[in-house]
Amino acid sequence: MLTIVFEDRTADTLGVLAAARPICDLTIGTLTLVEALGRFGTVRRAPRPHLASYLAALDDRRIAVWGGHADTGTVPPPASRHGEVLLVVNARVVPDRDNLATLRMLVDAGRRCVVRSGTAIAAAVLHRDSDPVDHEHLPTDGPAACQMLEALELPEAGAALHMLNEPHDVVSAHEQALAGSLSMRIDSGNFREVLPGLFAAETSRIADQVIVRQGPVVVAEGAEIGPFVCLDGPVWIGPGARVNPHAWIRAGTAIGRECRVGGEVEATVMESFSNKPHDGFLGHSHIGSWVNLAAGTITSNLKATYGPVRLHGLGPDGSRLTIHTGRQFLGAMIGDFVKSGVNSSIPCGARIGMAATVGGAVPEQVVAFTNQLIGGEAGTRSTPAQVATVLERMMARRGLSMLDADRGLLEALA
Repeated sequence: MLTIVFEDRTADTLGVLAAARPICDLTIGTLTLVEALGRFGTVRRAPRPHLASYLAALDDRRIAVWGGHADTGTVPPPASRHGEVLLVVNARVVPDRDNLATLRMLVDAGRRCVVRSGTAIAAAVLHRDSDPVDHEHLPTDGPAACQMLEALELPEAGAALHMLNEPHDVVSAHEQALAGSLSMRIDSGNFREVLPGLFAAETSRIADQVIVRQGPVVVAEGAEIGPFVCLDGPVWIGPGARVNPHAWIRAGTAIGRECRVGGEVEATVMESFSNKPHDGFLGHSHIGSWVNLAAGTITSNLKATYGPVRLHGLGPDGSRLTIHTGRQFLGAMIGDFVKSGVNSSIPCGARIGMAATVGGAVPEQVVAFTNQLIGGEAGTRSTPAQVATVLERMMARRGLSMLDADRGLLEALA
């Protein structure tokens, strides 16, 4: 079966986390939406133009900078002349157990239909032999894709799908999805219970002195956990990740592929290839790929007043906006390629733009490509070439090569 994942006109409202990657490549629970839908069959992305261009230039010569594979290979033909179903999913759909069960139910029913969330199209089931929409013709422009789906006048299905709408929804959705996502991992049979509550792949390496105070904790292939690490599940430790000795990994945490982690981490997603190897607290946050948080970097996740966290910013017309998150605990949302200096202090609800370099008392918002280590809080602007130089050095430490496609993505983002 073929699934197309598209981005609609609200993609940019998710802010720094989705600026340098498709929304469907954000980790929620232990999976991205692309990975979750891959269990149904072949998946094709229809992201924003700069990301579509990057995936095309990458041509599967290497995984994308965010850790996902490019869209390559031949799409299988329909299984019969009567029409294999085509599943079209909004990239903002949360890849949690309930949503995946709903999508599977719609696919198994095989009827043409659309599912809405408010005014947005959340998903649609089409027939490839009768509906003029496939991976060759669905526009990569989100509004145009929605317009094409609206023109089909599909009957509405009596189903509901949870979606991301605001930046902090990524953190909330992860917290709600993690336990179910871990259960699916355990039910796969690919992990054995090596200690009560601790499930590990055969090639993982876990020190004898590890303490599991509560489960489940699931450790992927090639991951390493050092001695005297304290684990409070639910926790996911991804492929090739390394947890340094004496770390405390607390409930709600998902550590991505090839990450390096130390200190105290709670209720946080670290996307692939990022580092927080030293002491410092990281809580209720979402960290992009190729991020390095230096020793002593600390996120605040609770206001001194114990009240709900608000996000402040500017609208398109320059007016001041306030988003009421309704969350008492909310740390930082940190974009891809961000670096911090030693002893950086990051406030509640901080949004740090991609490729920024921060230090000291970090403000609530940092614009992409800003370097605060040169020029104070206002900082100077890093060039794409400077960011590429650092990224190339980081990639070499993970055994990956920098490609022209990566440089082209940074130029487009800048």
